[in-house]
Amino acid sequence: MRLLGIVLLLLYLSAPAAAQPNRFFFRKLTVANGLNDAGINAIAQDNKGFMWFATKAGLNRFDGKSVKTYSFVPGDPGSLPTSLSRCMSADSSGGFLVGIEEGMLEYDVTADRFVPVKALTDTWVTHILPVNKHTVYLGTRKGLVKYNPVTKAAFFYNKQRDTSLPKIIYQLEQKNGFIYIAGGTGLFRLNVATDQMQKIPLPVPAAARVIATATDHNGHFWITTRNPNLLLKFSADFSACENYSRYIESENSTLVNFSAMIADRSGRIWITTHLDGLMLYNEQTNAFDHFLHDPLQMWTPSTNLHSALYCDQAGRIWVGGNNGINYFSPDKTFFHIIPVFDHDRDKRNRRVARVAAEDKNGHLWLGTLDGLVRYDPRSGNYKEWNNRKGRPDMLHYNSIRGIVCDDAGDIWIATGHGINRYIQETGKMVFYKKKDSIPEVFYFSADRDRHGNIWFSSRDEDGFYYYAPGEQKFRSIRSVPGLNVFAGEGGRKLFQDRKGRYWLGFNGNGLGMYDAITGKHHRWKASAAPGSIAGNSVVDIKEDRSGQIWISTFTGLSVIDPVTLRVTNYNHTNGLINNSTGPLAIDPANRVWIGTSGGLMMLDSSRRYFTSFGLQQGLPSVDFPEHAAAALSNGDILMPTQNGFIRFTASAFEKENNSLTPFFTTLDISGSRQEPLLASSIHLKHDENFFTIGFAAVNYDNPEDTWYAYRLEGIDEDWKYTRNRFADYTKIPGGNYTFRLKASTDREQWNMPEQLLHIRIDTPFYKTAWFRPLLLLLLTGGIVFFYRYRMRQKETLLALHGKAQLLEKEKAMVMYESLKQQLNPHFLFNSLTSLSGLIDTDRKTANSFLEQMSRIYRYILKNRDSELVTLREELAFAQTYIQLQKTRFKEGLQITIAVEEDDCARKIVPVTLQNLTENAIKHNIIDPDTPLCITFSTANGYLLVKNNLQKKHMVETSNKQGLASLQALYAYLSDKPITIEETKDEFRIYIPLI
Repeated sequence: MRLLGIVLLLLYLSAPAAAQPNRFFFRKLTVANGLNDAGINAIAQDNKGFMWFATKAGLNRFDGKSVKTYSFVPGDPGSLPTSLSRCMSADSSGGFLVGIEEGMLEYDVTADRFVPVKALTDTWVTHILPVNKHTVYLGTRKGLVKYNPVTKAAFFYNKQRDTSLPKIIYQLEQKNGFIYIAGGTGLFRLNVATDQMQKIPLPVPAAARVIATATDHNGHFWITTRNPNLLLKFSADFSACENYSRYIESENSTLVNFSAMIADRSGRIWITTHLDGLMLYNEQTNAFDHFLHDPLQMWTPSTNLHSALYCDQAGRIWVGGNNGINYFSPDKTFFHIIPVFDHDRDKRNRRVARVAAEDKNGHLWLGTLDGLVRYDPRSGNYKEWNNRKGRPDMLHYNSIRGIVCDDAGDIWIATGHGINRYIQETGKMVFYKKKDSIPEVFYFSADRDRHGNIWFSSRDEDGFYYYAPGEQKFRSIRSVPGLNVFAGEGGRKLFQDRKGRYWLGFNGNGLGMYDAITGKHHRWKASAAPGSIAGNSVVDIKEDRSGQIWISTFTGLSVIDPVTLRVTNYNHTNGLINNSTGPLAIDPANRVWIGTSGGLMMLDSSRRYFTSFGLQQGLPSVDFPEHAAAALSNGDILMPTQNGFIRFTASAFEKENNSLTPFFTTLDISGSRQEPLLASSIHLKHDENFFTIGFAAVNYDNPEDTWYAYRLEGIDEDWKYTRNRFADYTKIPGGNYTFRLKASTDREQWNMPEQLLHIRIDTPFYKTAWFRPLLLLLLTGGIVFFYRYRMRQKETLLALHGKAQLLEKEKAMVMYESLKQQLNPHFLFNSLTSLSGLIDTDRKTANSFLEQMSRIYRYILKNRDSELVTLREELAFAQTYIQLQKTRFKEGLQITIAVEEDDCARKIVPVTLQNLTENAIKHNIIDPDTPLCITFSTANGYLLVKNNLQKKHMVETSNKQGLASLQALYAYLSDKPITIEETKDEFRIYIPLI
């Protein structure tokens, strides 16, 4: 078998590569769209429809429009752990589970955070398979686990069963009452009803590890293994086997070229690889089609290295790799992309499409910047005509602007330097020159009128020329009565409507119309005047099923009623995504399709609502050139873009009235703060009545075309309809409100579920019903109180005056007592004694001591009339005083100052610190072996002075009045009292700072 696999691999590698299938458009989601990072490990969808992507840096939640990320935040216990996530799944009870290398997390939607499951701590979870509300099977590195999301209990099979069970499980699949277990020791099957497990014998080496399983719509069972790398398809009873291993093998035998396998909702088998991109099993060819990255074809996947694969509830396929997410709808591919050329797309503008036509054989003739192409849609074959240096010219010019197929099947080509005709019967290319009565000039288009004449519009000479098949001659517009009035004007487009009227689009000179029945002419130009058209350079002209004429221009879209001549213009102010309009088409439902320089748009038959299509809806480019669209024989529309043609069946497009469930995202209050809206009710203060409610809806097909209807009951008289995702409200009165929200993909259909947000706004107290009676009562009471107060005031005025005199007297006495304390004879005597001793022993220190004494008495004299001084001044004075005392007591006295700088500007009574320091010295023993420690500090508006207690047995000259006088003085100056605390070991005084 191994030899056969090698032979098949060599044959596969040597075979020519098949043409890249273009039937799917891969939408992209990368770091540029908000992902944490581009390395995808796992993909899942929750019960609300959100898509979740696990990357190296954390988790990402996607709603079709925006991405919300979750990751590890240092110091935040509610953030994600650093452990990588390898699997995720919604459970059957409405929750969402995330398997990580260290256990499993459950998402708490109300708190918007992930909570670890304690029963699975230190268990590497590799796969999650919900079965019912109470049962979730888990594949882990410790074997199979049955988990109950309601009770949070986990049952480990390997701890209860024999050792033959797989210890490492890679994937689980439910089928016909069994759980199929892909494990490191093979494939097992668990009977859900009996809880019995058995191993399924497979024709693979004993060491093979079964990595993934999938069941297709025919009941075939697919498996992939490693060691060796095998891809096998079994019959439903495992009796027959077919080998497809060549698709996941690589030239390097050590490299694993496989990552994931699933069966989608239709039972198709999809496989992702590390080298060969995405693969889809093709039953017709019994082979796998490859979908590979092509940097020149943006509709292809963004990478060939994939690591995760998922099919969502709507059947979309999500592919994760090393460059983010690719997703597409395999059954809803609306646009089919036709590249302009099948090779050398990166050369000479060979990606730019211009114009196309279909011949009688079903071939598509494509006009490009680099010549003419014939494309066969059935075979995918291309044939091209272009001019190259060193060989005969195949065309007048490589730049093709117009193509028409005539009744004989011949192809007429308008180029940038003349007209060619390709005769299909003979394969001959005809070059027409001036001798044929048509000049070799620049042509913008080729069109056919209702008589079979082929018209060519030129910016030069007469402007319009035509070929009459009956006469087999070219003629100028000058030779046509009625139309000759337009001769000499540069032409871009000619169209004849069902009534035979000719419509001529000019190159910068507006639009002309000639009605042969009435003989009347009409002209339109772009101007500020009523009845003007949107632009003067006309690109395309089409007639809708109501006979209205549509004109696309460089600066907008116009529609003209040929009977009333009424003009209606469209631009970016009333619906267009971009004013530069190009190809036009009308579908059987009378809807107008418009290619613009910002994407494709569809205007509905009511002419009120536009639907837009961009890159995410399958376009290869949003830039449509200034050329016409083509209608094919089967009704399909073919339009050029700057990156190939798009072909679509417009009649098949129906705006799906999908049931979108909206959700609230953010609440922005008065522009001051923004917070997530997780609850169904909010409570706002009365001054928070300016707010913006943010909302969204899960829409992956066309998020830009999601409509919202909202209404704040009691404020909005009716529903408001918008594509905007925010609702703004200002000056909302206090009260209880309900904000109602709906979402739809169709502006006309609103039979949708609602989301409700209950809002309570407080009413300012002065607007409440009880405020006015209470205010009247308070005013009456105030008047009575004021009258009585005035009477009491008169009675107490004399008493207050006398008390003030007494307080002034007491203040003067206290201040006098403070100054007297500083002039204490004992202090003066002790200071002079110390000075005398210093004069004999240390004259320099004596001088300093004398200077400090003079500063002390100078400070006392300076502030004897001051009621208050700053704490900074008082501290400077105290330090001088402390230096004098340290001269006396040396190491026996230790002073610490720990005052906050912010408190230094506050006020204090003069000489307070000296008084308190002197008081501590007077009452305590001072000795170098047992020093007196005094600390000055501030806190909470107080100055704290504290010292250790080592009291003297007898204190000289203490009259016990110093602190009492200080308390009386501060009671006069401050509302805060002086607080005195004494403990066994410490004495504290709290002086209020003023």
